[in-house]
Amino acid sequence: MSLDWSRQTFHLLGLTIFLTIMFVVVTYLSGGKVSTIALFPLGSVLFFLLTSFELCSVVLVGSLFVDYHLGGFSSAVWFTLPFASSFLARFREIEWKKLSNPMTTSILVYGVAVAPSFLNATQPLENILRGLNVVAFIIVLYSMVAALQTYDHLRRVFAVYLALVCVNALHVIIQSFAGESRPFGFAGIMFVDYVSLGICVTAAMSLVSVGKKRILPLLLMTLFVVSLILTQTRSAWLATAITLVILAGYVVLRPQVVGPSRRLLVIGIVVGSLSLVGIGTFVISMNPRVQQRATQLTREPRYGFDEWGGVENSFFTRLLIWDTALNAFVSHPIVGIGVYGFPFSSKHYSKMPKLLYDRYVKGLSPHQTHLAVITETGIIGALGFGIFLVTALVNAFRTISRSTSRRGIEYSFVSAIAIVYCSVSMFFTDAWLWGQGIVLLGLVIGLVMANLKISGAATAAEMGR
Repeated sequence: MSLDWSRQTFHLLGLTIFLTIMFVVVTYLSGGKVSTIALFPLGSVLFFLLTSFELCSVVLVGSLFVDYHLGGFSSAVWFTLPFASSFLARFREIEWKKLSNPMTTSILVYGVAVAPSFLNATQPLENILRGLNVVAFIIVLYSMVAALQTYDHLRRVFAVYLALVCVNALHVIIQSFAGESRPFGFAGIMFVDYVSLGICVTAAMSLVSVGKKRILPLLLMTLFVVSLILTQTRSAWLATAITLVILAGYVVLRPQVVGPSRRLLVIGIVVGSLSLVGIGTFVISMNPRVQQRATQLTREPRYGFDEWGGVENSFFTRLLIWDTALNAFVSHPIVGIGVYGFPFSSKHYSKMPKLLYDRYVKGLSPHQTHLAVITETGIIGALGFGIFLVTALVNAFRTISRSTSRRGIEYSFVSAIAIVYCSVSMFFTDAWLWGQGIVLLGLVIGLVMANLKISGAATAAEMGR
């Protein structure tokens, strides 16, 4: 034992001396440039993270809440690369069957459907580079499927995510009291989807919980609702409301999933709906700007940032983007203009004055998932995407019926509602196709597929008894 300890000490001492020398050399050569010197502590932190996949997973979820972009990609997308290294180091001898899941075929089909779009790409190299978003999605999905092996593993991921949403929600409330017109907290604009997803998840959790366990998800949902209202993001309000209606309809049709009788569920849904209305009324009375935002159908064109992170848009200016996207689709309806190609190809399909194009369309995405898909990958790509999305939804709800344990049903139900929110939100934004959005989508679908695997293993174990 002492010999091993001595060797470890010697190696650490040698590594420390080497890094110290390198630090001094780089500091001297850089002339004391802070950005260069900072690479050392950041590199040390990254190295430490790679030694623990569990810690790396926590940081992956945390990276969603870091509103920083480099080279056209978000911090969450970049972090999936060291996350993949950590996964390979931890599970270097993993078998393929640990990675297999029902999404594989649909992902391959979608990939084949997207490939022809490169034929019309004006900057094919840019299209290929933007594919890093898809790589990030695949890394997260398959890592979750392989690494999450118990319900406790699933619970930890949910807990980390909800904890971060909670902290950012408090930050939003503080910003609102400080006079911020449209607060988003430290997570930035994507928080509206994070908190909306949190509302739907905690609503589902409250339905499957019993007794005092129901208090925490209800309190979290209340906090999340308040913070979402304060962001004044109408698209997220609608996506959340639609998802909650779907949630209510599902449990009324299948009350056995959550336990109480249909009558009690209807009463609970009515009480919950009235409570949400009361919360909304209170928040609006405390912040009149929210009421103005909710009732305002159009806004005067001006520079700023909207809920998608682009130039400040009214409904009219979004129509300008959609008009350009439709022109692009009409030009190449079968295979599209190139996956991820609209932001730097839209100028070829714009029929509006250059001033309007430069101010409201240039460099922006179509702002709607299905329109983005059919514009950039054509009808073929849209069919592939539809297969992908339907596969995710079908397997999410199929897991509920296949689960035999109460805990399995609960996790399956909550995971399915998460997928529903992502699918509904796609009607209002295309943020799920890139950046933090696609990493979160990979995380959500990965959790669903991991839960499917865990539930299947639990069912097989019970049948074998």
